[in-house]
Amino acid sequence: MTTLFEDKLNQLYDEVKNNRLGNVADYIPELANVDEDNFAISISTVDGHIYQVGESRAQFTIQSISKAFCYGIALEDKGLDYVLSKVDVEPSGEAFNSISLEAETGRPKNPMINAGAIAITSLIKGDSSNDKIDRIIEKFSDYVGHRLEIDKDIYQSEKNTGHRNRAIAHLLRNYGILEEEPEKPLDAYFQQCSINVNCRDLAVMASCLANNGVNPITGVRALKENFVPNVLAVMSTCGMYDYSGSWTYNVGMPAKSGVGGGIIAVLPGQFGLAIYSPRLDAKGNSVRGIEVCEQVSKKFGLHMLNTSKITSCAVIRNVYTGAEIHSKQQHPPHVLEFFADHGNQILVFELMGDLKFVSTELVLREVDQRSDHSNYIILDFYRVTLVDVSAFNFFADLVTRLDAQGKKVIFVGIHLMYYFLKYLKKVLPEHLFSRIKLIKNLDHSLEWCENDLLLNNNASSSNENIVPFNQHSLCYSMTKEETIFLEGLTLDRKFKKGEIICKEGDESKQMFFLISGKVRVSLEVGPNKYLRLGGFSPGNVFGESALLNDSLRSADVVANSDVVVKELFAKDIVNSTNSLANSVQNKLYKNLFSQSDRKLRQANLHIRTLNSGFNPF
Repeated sequence: MTTLFEDKLNQLYDEVKNNRLGNVADYIPELANVDEDNFAISISTVDGHIYQVGESRAQFTIQSISKAFCYGIALEDKGLDYVLSKVDVEPSGEAFNSISLEAETGRPKNPMINAGAIAITSLIKGDSSNDKIDRIIEKFSDYVGHRLEIDKDIYQSEKNTGHRNRAIAHLLRNYGILEEEPEKPLDAYFQQCSINVNCRDLAVMASCLANNGVNPITGVRALKENFVPNVLAVMSTCGMYDYSGSWTYNVGMPAKSGVGGGIIAVLPGQFGLAIYSPRLDAKGNSVRGIEVCEQVSKKFGLHMLNTSKITSCAVIRNVYTGAEIHSKQQHPPHVLEFFADHGNQILVFELMGDLKFVSTELVLREVDQRSDHSNYIILDFYRVTLVDVSAFNFFADLVTRLDAQGKKVIFVGIHLMYYFLKYLKKVLPEHLFSRIKLIKNLDHSLEWCENDLLLNNNASSSNENIVPFNQHSLCYSMTKEETIFLEGLTLDRKFKKGEIICKEGDESKQMFFLISGKVRVSLEVGPNKYLRLGGFSPGNVFGESALLNDSLRSADVVANSDVVVKELFAKDIVNSTNSLANSVQNKLYKNLFSQSDRKLRQANLHIRTLNSGFNPF
């Protein structure tokens, strides 16, 4: 099954592939021989995940895209100051093969035009053209994670027809920008443009720049961290030649194109994007490539000048099931056994930080991979600080997809995220939006899922369910005579919904066997402000500390519904002269300690699960 993002990528591919405008480059004869209908899109995220559609493994030559990466090599080999003394970083506003040199110094305007690129290649380490190209291929191979090769036919064709570039090189030599005979760097330049890549390769190369110079798949550093901003800066201002201004305005991602049909775009901290389609516009840029980048930027709100913070991919704080973590509602043993067997139908994702394009894609990918056996998906936004428009889009699609699979989606803590709710309500059909559960906190969402799961499996502990006295947890192992004796000491009590059963500060004189209804335990933490500590369903006992001491109540117990309890005063069993009193009292203590041990073990499991965290890497 494809992921939601793969579905979107396929949809985008299908929309753009019908665009047949433009022509393949033919000023280099060998470039005219490519299949003009080839088309591929690939995205490599900074956590090393790759998406690809179309002919992503089709080989083509890197051409001018090599200029950005060679600029990084020159910075490493010669240092920033020396490189700037040879090549400026100002946009030329002219075509890629323009002769844009400073009038007095002969310094090329920037490293992305041919004049600047030839000068940059001359700065790369190597005594010969072969030494230089070996250095380039070695570094490029670090970017992609495997050895790259040169297309000899393209190289020879470039060399045979590169007269304008020769003229540029000789001008550079005349001004002293080239400190050696032009043929050596020129030959290396022709070879670097003729390196074979595919769309996947380019996406990984771009993701290295997005990942501060480190290949996110191999972990190999391809470019020193301090030079990454320099490379991205010239890509932003000069990477698309005389289309760079429009590109920055419309797309807003550092980019570089090549006449071989490739385009790369980088969103720092998030991903590298590559497109291959050899049909070019009049400026030498891939027609489909530009359309894909514009749509990706617009649909997912990925313009680099958006004011929201760059996000970390570590947005999943924890993932666990309802078998591992329960709500604070206390259930009788048989219900806990049911949750142990069926609780994995409840799947919880605790999210944190900023939800943007890549971080949301990570969340969706994990939901896809983990939710096969789950019918309830809880998405906890309590620790989320930002949700941007790309995330809105993704989560709307996620709701649609999960609903189609018969799963129930529960959003926690988004009641204050006005624009997110407004967007979901706008784009989702009314019947679908109405099926989303919007719950304010995680504990209540777990409890809702537990109750729904119990109800759907005829194991309900709902308010209407009645648990006989002899089935209560503290009556375990008692004989019929003992339970009859114990029940005879109790008083039947009824409480209306909202009525206080026990109040904080009251003396702990009695305990309560919950026959029907539900109660909550809460603590006053401010004027008219209460913290829910837990709850009890039928079959449970509360106030059992009365058996142990006469301390004061530490919290309020309030009826969540109409409640029926059996009230037992501890003194009545302690002072009883009945022959069964001792054995009943011993079993009560034994069951109480057993129940406490079970709660402690469950608490340990909760702590272990919650502290294990989530590591997507």
